[in-house]
Amino acid sequence: MFKSSWAGDRVGDHPPCRVKDSLKLMENPQYAILTAMKDELLVVALIGMTTALLLPLHAHILMVNVLMVYLFLVFLVALKLNGRASILASFLSIAIYFYFFVPPHSSFEIIELQYLLTLALMLLIAMITTHLASGLRNQVVIAENREQRIRSLYELAGELTGIASPDQIIRPCRRFVSDNFDAHGVLIFPDDTGKLSVDGNPSAWVNLPWAQRIFDGNMGTLPDFRTCLMDGSLYIPLQGSEKNQGIMVLTLKQTDGVLSGEQESLLRMCVTFMGLVLERLSYAARERKALLEIDSERLRNALLASLSHDLRTPIAAMAGMADAMQWSFPPLPQTHQIMLGGIRDQIHLILSDVDKLLDMARLHQDSVTLHKEWQVLEEVVGSALKTSGDVLRGYIIDVTMGSDIPLLEMDATMVERVFRNLLENVARHTPVGSRIELAAHVAEQGVVVHVMDNGPGIPQGQEEAIFSKFVHGKTIAGTGGVGLGLSIVRAVVRAHGGSIRAENRKEGGAKFEIIFPLGKPPTVICDTEVSP
Repeated sequence: MFKSSWAGDRVGDHPPCRVKDSLKLMENPQYAILTAMKDELLVVALIGMTTALLLPLHAHILMVNVLMVYLFLVFLVALKLNGRASILASFLSIAIYFYFFVPPHSSFEIIELQYLLTLALMLLIAMITTHLASGLRNQVVIAENREQRIRSLYELAGELTGIASPDQIIRPCRRFVSDNFDAHGVLIFPDDTGKLSVDGNPSAWVNLPWAQRIFDGNMGTLPDFRTCLMDGSLYIPLQGSEKNQGIMVLTLKQTDGVLSGEQESLLRMCVTFMGLVLERLSYAARERKALLEIDSERLRNALLASLSHDLRTPIAAMAGMADAMQWSFPPLPQTHQIMLGGIRDQIHLILSDVDKLLDMARLHQDSVTLHKEWQVLEEVVGSALKTSGDVLRGYIIDVTMGSDIPLLEMDATMVERVFRNLLENVARHTPVGSRIELAAHVAEQGVVVHVMDNGPGIPQGQEEAIFSKFVHGKTIAGTGGVGLGLSIVRAVVRAHGGSIRAENRKEGGAKFEIIFPLGKPPTVICDTEVSP
């Protein structure tokens, strides 16, 4: 915008034809040479003007003062102009000084050796002055450039500190790259799967496979920028402390893509800071998501607890009335008895689901106190099998318990619920007549219990998801519960310090593995009385 406005002012000051003529003159090689040598021409003009002023006064000015004037000119030229101009000023000043002001005048003839010594010393002083002044000028330029880059980096840091989304980082970074590297920059961010994608016109010239390769590279220090060069563009990873956060594609106007040492250092600081900012945004997004999930989970549990509590009372009353009707006198007709039995079964099924809702709400609210005692695992499993007898009718049950299983410290009621839920889950997902195996043995990590079947198994990739709340699998009968059975199982097992996982068996079917921690059961001392 600024360039366009400046060009318009120039065109308005001069007729179009004169502007075109001026452009043609500037394109002429002769004028290009004059432009390149403007500092040298300025030196010649300055020394010529100084000589013209000193010649009429040389009879009234000492030679040493004339010498100091020319040395001062050399110092000024070295301080303000380029190195070639400084060297030219040194030799030209010495030549003019000896030609016009050292006897014999208007000649380069040396009549005394001291003039030769003066010539050597003057040349030496001029060269040293040129070197020091040029070095000072270069240091000033370097300091100004460094100050400008640090200020630019500070402004970038100020802009990036307050951003709230990755999209807001694009504009200040493009401006920073354009101002400090005379280049065009593009930022590429990954999606949820870690794949880079470019939206808009940049996708036509960005090499996405190469960018993905750089993005998937090993973490650590930033790589050598020369190894990131492809098609005249630098593909630089934006590194965080744990993983890469994106890729910056830097296209330099120079075809070789070479950066100076200071530019490379500045670019490293820039991409490092951008990577940390993007990582901060990623952590902030994760935190917001986690807080939202926590609030949602808390609200869901409160709703479930309230709803389950309100439902249980009327459903329990319905179950009581159904039982009363079944034993009423005179007895109901056979058809009504069958219908009443179906009603009772459905009521008990609903009560079971309501109990699961209540259990899940209590477990996640930490309102359940485990009443742990030293129990015999075989008795707990037998109680669960007996309670689930109606559900398991028609299935082949095979129980294998190791003889060396010690007493386990557990809440017998809750652990019985674990096995009941597992057995009911197996019955829902396997046809009648299937084999259900329940085996337990002692291992190094604890007591391992396997609940296995020979049914269709677990869908591929769902081995962990089935333990989530409200996850329903495909049942044999086409209907299922509320999807909380396995979630309650995992919560109870973890509350006992154990673990549970699911997998498919090689021979077909599903297998659930529960590991209960080994404790230190009490020692039982039996007192024996010897009869006389």
